[in-house]
Parts: sequence; structure tokens; C-alpha cells
Amino acid sequence: MEINKDEAQRCLSIAKNHYGLKNYASAVKLAKKSVSLYATDDNKAFLAKAEAALANDQSSSTSASSSSSPAPAASSSSSSSTAAGDKKYTEAQVKAVKTILACGTDYYKVLSLEKKCTEVEIKKSYRKLALQFHPDKNSAPGADEAFKLISKAFTVLSDPQKRAVHDAGGGDPEQRGGGGGGFPGFHGFQAHPGFEQEISPEDLFNMFFGGGAAGNGFPGFSSATFVGPGFRTHTFQTGGAGHRFQQQQHARASAQQPARNNSGWAILLQLLPLLILFGYSILSGLMSDTSPPFAFQPSNVYSQSRKTQEHHIPYYVNPSNFRHTEQSKSKLSQFEHQVFMDYTRVLQQSCQEQRKERQSRIRAASGVFGIGRDEQKYKDALNWPTESCDELARIGVKNNRF
Repeated sequence: MEINKDEAQRCLSIAKNHYGLKNYASAVKLAKKSVSLYATDDNKAFLAKAEAALANDQSSSTSASSSSSPAPAASSSSSSSTAAGDKKYTEAQVKAVKTILACGTDYYKVLSLEKKCTEVEIKKSYRKLALQFHPDKNSAPGADEAFKLISKAFTVLSDPQKRAVHDAGGGDPEQRGGGGGGFPGFHGFQAHPGFEQEISPEDLFNMFFGGGAAGNGFPGFSSATFVGPGFRTHTFQTGGAGHRFQQQQHARASAQQPARNNSGWAILLQLLPLLILFGYSILSGLMSDTSPPFAFQPSNVYSQSRKTQEHHIPYYVNPSNFRHTEQSKSKLSQFEHQVFMDYTRVLQQSCQEQRKERQSRIRAASGVFGIGRDEQKYKDALNWPTESCDELARIGVKNNRF
């Protein structure tokens, strides 16, 4: 089902993390769960890959235990070189790779930084780790995935908006809205509408090191500030990778404009109940009709405070205009009925937003199948205030719309 798509993707991401740590049994188990939740070509292919790796690992361990080993020291010393074929690596490199992969989506831990780190410290840490774990310099198992995770951590922490989301709830801010395959928590640089091509970890590495890890400085890349969902550059040379990146930045900036417009509409919708409330107060003061004007907020015009007789709803009226209505019980009853209808309409809209916010916080604190569940945040979410809903209940209005 479509509703299980996000959970299936997260299971797949965790499975790939176990695969990188050579925990093939757990990888197969989580991959099967991902397929059962929402089958895709990506998780089916990974399941087959993980099962093959598990079968191969079990067969190799069986053959090793059945054969005699007269020289165990020689056997163990040659295992790392045969596992990697012709590529050689040290035990320190293997340990470093496992340390990076074990960080998961704690991007500060990936880059060995504190939460209060500056942009300069983020770039400095990335340069150091990118050189250490680049596949050309580190052939240990999982080094390629560690390199991708380092790049992902850099893209999130260098973007103020993504970093704020990461600081607030942890994890990958992009993965919450769905995502693609690859290493857990790593989607590369997401392509926005109108942006033709994603920038891979290798491209990011080349931006910093000018296409290679050697040399002094960074040809084609002077400095960059990462702002919002995209990149905003300060200085780039006109040739090489820097020039191509500048062209991509212009395309991305153009694509971001519709997204900003959409966010503006979302803010306007959230403020709509208040706009209706204040707009009604202003219009009622300007318009002259048979019904006395009223407002829910005091002002120079609406200076007389009143409460409805039946529900005790507070409102304010113009004393001079309200005098005739107050003397007639039928007119007063009609008037207070209109106050009641407008008051409940505003409360229902506000109650809807408050309930949505509470449900969103409950889902965020629940984790995935209990993984990552934060009990304190879950309790706080259950107790999230819904004053408008409580007020509706007080005046006896059933709010079954939401």
C-alpha cells in the first residue's frame, strides 16, 4: 500500500546499513520486511543481493570450520588481503569505516563535531574525512558507503534549513518526505524541479579539491555558503568545475522560486482564521446595516464588553449602535446567535490545525516500528494543548469534522 512506502524505505535504509557492517542476516530480515510493506525494484534487488551475500558467508564459514588449519596465524594474516582481492587495507582503516557507519544519521557524530560547530569547522572536517575515506585512498570494506555518508552529513549541516530540521528531530531531514535508494540517510543532492542533474559525492569532492586530492588550494572553488535547499556561492572561477557548478546554481535558484511561492500560500492558509476574525471586525465597523457591529477583540469603537446569555461567549460592541438591539429581546437573541455562529466557525478552523499538529508530533516521537521512539516527546505530544477544541466542548459544540 502507498501508505507504507515511507516505512518500507526506512527499513531498506537500515538493512543497507547492516549490509555495510557485514551483518547479512539482519540485512535480509529488514529487506524482507521492506518488500512486504511496499515492494519496489530497489528493495527486491537489494534483498536478492543480501541473500546471496548471506549464503556465500555461511558457505565460506562452513568450509573454513570443516578444513584443518595447521597454521592459524598465517590464515588470519592473509584473510584481509584475499577478502579485498588485490586491494590492500589496514585494520585501522576497517575500524575507522565501521565507526563512521555506526553513526547512522547522527551527522554531527559522522563529522566528529559538536552541535555548536561553525561553518568553517564543518568544511574543515569534511575536507579531512573526505580525503581519508575516498575510495581511491581507502579500500577497506564499506569505505565507499562511509564516503557517501560523510558527504551526506556535510550537505545537511551546511544547509541552515536542513540543519535546523536535523537539530530539532534528528535523522535525515530529506528522508522524511520520501527518498530514493542508496546508503541509509543518503540521497545525494536532491534535484528540484527544473534542475537537471544531481550532484554526487564525487562531484562534491571535486568541487573542494579541483578534481584531485593533491595540490595546494582548491582550483575552481574559492568559497561557498550553503543556504536553503540549494547552494549560494560567494566566489567561483569561470573555468572548470567551478564554472559548471555556478551554472547549476543559477538553474537551481530559478527552480526554487515556485517552492517559495507555495510556502507563502501555506503560511497564508494558517493565518486565515485570524484574518477572517480581524477582517470581520473591520468590515462591521465600516458597513452600516440593521445588525449592530461586534468584534471579539476590544478597540476604540468596540469598547463595551459583553457575554452571550446562553454560552457566555465574550464579545465587544459599539455602545451607541448596540443600544436599540439591547432593548429588544428578539433582536438581541438573533444578534447573539450570529456571535455564536462566527465564534464556533473560527474555533473549528483553529481546532483542526491544533489536532493536526498534535498528530504530527505523535508520529515523529513514535519512531519506525518502535525504533527511535522518544518516550518523553511522545508524552509531550499526547498532552499537546488544543485550547480551541476544549472551548468547543465547553460551549457544547461537537467537532466531528476532523
